[in-house]
Amino acid sequence: MRPGFTHSPATVTPRVAIIIVIWNGKADTLECLQSLNADAYPNKEIVIVDNGSTDGSVADVRREFPTVTIIETGKNLGFTGGNNVGIRHALANGAGYLYLLNNDTTVEPDALAALVAAAEAQPAAGLLAPIIFEYYPPRPIWFAGSKMELSRGAAWHDNSHVPEPTEAPYEIPWATGCAMLIPAPLMRDLGGFDDRYYLSVEDVDLCVRVRKAGRVVVAVPAAIIYHKGGRSGLRMTGIRNYYAVRNSLLLMRKHSGAAYFLSGPQLVCSFLWQSLRTRADLRVRYECFRSVLDAVFDHLFQRYGPYRSASVKVPDISAAA
Repeated sequence: MRPGFTHSPATVTPRVAIIIVIWNGKADTLECLQSLNADAYPNKEIVIVDNGSTDGSVADVRREFPTVTIIETGKNLGFTGGNNVGIRHALANGAGYLYLLNNDTTVEPDALAALVAAAEAQPAAGLLAPIIFEYYPPRPIWFAGSKMELSRGAAWHDNSHVPEPTEAPYEIPWATGCAMLIPAPLMRDLGGFDDRYYLSVEDVDLCVRVRKAGRVVVAVPAAIIYHKGGRSGLRMTGIRNYYAVRNSLLLMRKHSGAAYFLSGPQLVCSFLWQSLRTRADLRVRYECFRSVLDAVFDHLFQRYGPYRSASVKVPDISAAA
């Protein structure tokens, strides 16, 4: 067993706002909400933030889950903007904790209670994550830990350790935005997500800021959920490269000090070389190469938010984790 934090069953049940940002994906959203119906935690509000869905998601959620709070933004604000809308609502309505959850997940009935119990038992824990398995059989681990090298803007999943559900919570460098619990006072102090990221890397940035605030990021083995990985439009290679480069450069500029000036160019050169070496056809290679250059110029001129390229089709994406 890893050294970790102690945890015990929660003796109090503070109010938790479960915030789920959606853009279409109706079937996933309804299945996620159905799994939350079986959730055992008694004091919660489920908040759906709709980023301008066009597939009838809002109407179906309203009909099948009438107790769910729905906030319609009217347009796609991205992962960061949509979550920030939900965060502001939760903070204004007295939530003790905010639980940010992707709509392409399902949860075990005791997952939220385990997260809250760990948070209540360990005040140093500023952000807590469940253990996440792939939704589809054979259900391998999708997230159980992480590594990070801010000096080169790199952060990745580290699933070398598969914890037992009885294992104590343990500290990790960062947690995926797919599912994270954070105390409301801390989120208020942090101001939510940095909306410049729009999607991708925003979760790493939030975790770095949690740690700079003197708190720690924790994985909770007793909390288990499932994720339908690879569902978002970030599988489109050029767009994935764009956000990876632009947002990694932003992360380094914010948090890595002088290393940014050395590692930033190295990161850009690496992505450009990968774009040229890909086995895809010439059009895809061009899109990859062009998106990396767009990312660099947009970062240098501080143009953030959604990718505005006229030559690369940008999907409407609510969740990137």
